[in-house]
Amino acid sequence: MTDRESVLQQARAYIGVDGDYVCNEKLHLGFVCDWCAYSISSIMKDCDFIGKYQSDIYGFASDAAREDDGVLGEWFLKGEKPVQAGDYIMFRYSSFINPIDKYSASHVGLVESVDGDVITTLEGNVDGYGDDWAGTSKFRRKTRYLSSPDVYAFYRPYWQDDTKSTSTGSKAASDIDTFYQVHTVGGSWLPEVKNLNDFAGLEGKAIDGIKAHVSKGHIRYRAKLVGSKKYLPWVRDLDDYAGIYGRTIDCVQMEIYGVDGYAVEYRVSPVNSDYLPFVRGYNVINDDGYAGLENRCIDRLQIKIVKK
Repeated sequence: MTDRESVLQQARAYIGVDGDYVCNEKLHLGFVCDWCAYSISSIMKDCDFIGKYQSDIYGFASDAAREDDGVLGEWFLKGEKPVQAGDYIMFRYSSFINPIDKYSASHVGLVESVDGDVITTLEGNVDGYGDDWAGTSKFRRKTRYLSSPDVYAFYRPYWQDDTKSTSTGSKAASDIDTFYQVHTVGGSWLPEVKNLNDFAGLEGKAIDGIKAHVSKGHIRYRAKLVGSKKYLPWVRDLDDYAGIYGRTIDCVQMEIYGVDGYAVEYRVSPVNSDYLPFVRGYNVINDDGYAGLENRCIDRLQIKIVKK
């Protein structure tokens, strides 16, 4: 897993947490303020990347770009280059007046994936309400649009190991094999796939069923259907399948257990789109960590078992 993927994986584990968790429990600030940038700093600190990709723990959206541009990363305006997963996305709202300099921004988040004009983000200090926005807001996965006038600029850390292979031809970094297959809507069960030797699915064909098992221990997994708010029950190994025939799947969660020192990593692709980043396990804080995009049916799946 590359450093960029590690940051995104850690960010997914923050989904649902609040400003008190980030500002006080994680960073020990002793106060809760507008904490969008602090959430990124906390994630970077968790990954031991302060000093490597961000020089300090910043409390304003603009500071990392202002201080680190050209040293630990690069700042660029919207439209100057293609956006990629792991970029800091910076917003300037219409209410934001008198910026200090070109770096000044109203809000910041992390880009999780890009699909044309649609950007999926991971952001702190969103969806608050009333007079105590910072205190009632959460860390959320959001859908943004590159064409929005609020999207202003980006900051990209100089990821040092981005050439590390995560292609479909790479091998799982463990001695535990995973086997999995999918069922397509209106079709049948496709052949079983081992590790990352291939992918399970057919491009453009939505999936409505998933089966998986491992050579050691057990794997459990569950699916969420397009249009549903809740996941279907967990399935263990080949006891059943995750899904309902004829109902498309948009999100998946997985976990390996019964063996120590190993984790399951998995990724999916929304129909006719690129793969989303690999997810490790699932978020035990609030069960929101998952592979997929809500209400976007998936057509391909890959699973691997790795050593922690």
